[in-house]
Amino acid sequence: MAQGARTAMRRLLFVILACAQAALLAGKPDAVVAPDGSGDYTSVQEAISRAPMRTGKTDPRWVILVKSGTYRERIHVQRERGNILVRGEDAANTVIVFDQHANLPGPDGKIIGTFRTPTVWIDADGMIWENITLANDAGRPGPRDGGPPVGQALALRVDGDRVVFRGCRFLGWQDTILTTRGRQYFVDCYIEGNVDFIFGGGTAYFERCHIHSLADGYITAASTPEGEAHGFVFADCRITGNDSVRTYLGRPWREFARTVFIRTEMSDVVRAEGWHNWNKPGAEQTTFYREFGNTGAGAGPAERAKWAPRLGTGEVARFTPAMVLGGADGWNPAAAPTVHFAGDSTMADKGDSSYPERGWAQLFRERLAPGWRLVNHAANDRSTLSFRTLGHRETLMAQLNAGDWVVIQFGHNGEKSQDPERYADPEVAFPANLRAMIAEVRARGAHPVLATPVARRHWAADGTLTDTHGAYVGAMKSVAAAEGVPFVDLERITREMILAAGPEGSKEFFVIFGPGAVAGHPEGRQDNTHFSEAGARRVAAAAAAELSRLGAPFVSQ
Repeated sequence: MAQGARTAMRRLLFVILACAQAALLAGKPDAVVAPDGSGDYTSVQEAISRAPMRTGKTDPRWVILVKSGTYRERIHVQRERGNILVRGEDAANTVIVFDQHANLPGPDGKIIGTFRTPTVWIDADGMIWENITLANDAGRPGPRDGGPPVGQALALRVDGDRVVFRGCRFLGWQDTILTTRGRQYFVDCYIEGNVDFIFGGGTAYFERCHIHSLADGYITAASTPEGEAHGFVFADCRITGNDSVRTYLGRPWREFARTVFIRTEMSDVVRAEGWHNWNKPGAEQTTFYREFGNTGAGAGPAERAKWAPRLGTGEVARFTPAMVLGGADGWNPAAAPTVHFAGDSTMADKGDSSYPERGWAQLFRERLAPGWRLVNHAANDRSTLSFRTLGHRETLMAQLNAGDWVVIQFGHNGEKSQDPERYADPEVAFPANLRAMIAEVRARGAHPVLATPVARRHWAADGTLTDTHGAYVGAMKSVAAAEGVPFVDLERITREMILAAGPEGSKEFFVIFGPGAVAGHPEGRQDNTHFSEAGARRVAAAAAAELSRLGAPFVSQ
């Protein structure tokens, strides 16, 4: 079996096991913890410590239900007890909390330091926590009456690999969450603190999480080991803060820190410069701090630290849960049916929210059916040739599972006969490249769709639109018919859209603005190829309607 097929098979197995496990866990728990004594235990630690040692790969997961209440205790999960799910009855009212902090004396009379303070310490691999609050209420660092000054105080320390947190809350001040190693997935969680409150050397993915800054400080302090591909990734999250708070997105605890924020809504609590070098100028050359597609008053791309550039279009597809957390075993805790988009700049996500250009697949997220994931591999200046030679095809195929869909749209850049790195003639190379891509998608059990390049707003003197794609539209239509692939004629759809709006009305669909209308572009812009948000939304809606008519299951009804 080829390596690509083996990878796809591993990922499919993860999806099947995840679905089966979800169905199993919806049933009766194996143990119940209740503070009033109505369950099997009154202590969460006791319930975990008495769980069976299920270390076999096929052993069923032990499920512990924690009833609402406050459990003032410290938890340690030893390495052999990872095959456990701890599920709270209600995240807001099921609370595990303690108040140990770094300046307290240990048995030897010396202060214990940060790493020995966690309320919950997980040393086990494969554990799952759901709907529960993990907190350290030692309080804000600083002076304290009747005791040593409050120091760093962890709510959570994770030393385990493949650990998942769903719908959990993490409360603290300085150093709320420490991930020392391994891979962790946080989804739909709430995390608060003020200084370095998400830190460490692990690889952690935060999806749809709410990050809240209690006071001036820093959200992250990664210590990613040199050579690791990923550190912390935040996708589709939200950042807020208390009144008058100003915070940095991160600073490098160690010189090779890696942190990325994608499509995150940032309030004005985020400082304009975004990132701090921890007074280590040399770290500016070794850290990997990136952003893409962030929005809100704190996104401010024009004022960001110059040593932390944005990701380019197409690069963002390398930062999905499957790519960041996959590792050698193909772990994907966020496995879901996925529609992938492969194409050029008219389709691509745009990373600068202050500039009025959007790709139509970027706005297709508004049309996505529940339970589906969208990964946009489209990138500026790509053709059927350069999409392969620059590594985008490889990234797509690495994430493709049986049952996924791939919408393929090229043409604009392949038409450039003077550019050997992108040109693909419509008679031989262009259709051959399309057929090769169709074959690769089908080999992984996925479903390809072909879409023609969108029309340009090039008006002729007689009031018609100039055809700028020539034989490429027909070539794609012929390949679709010959290969039996669903076909969306976006060139016709967008041509009709432009014609119906007319020379003036169609301007709103494209990146057209006058001098001084957009910061950083004093000369204005007359771009008749790329879409404004309104145009991208119209094209996404039209594409969704046509795909729905063709029976594509990923379109919201």
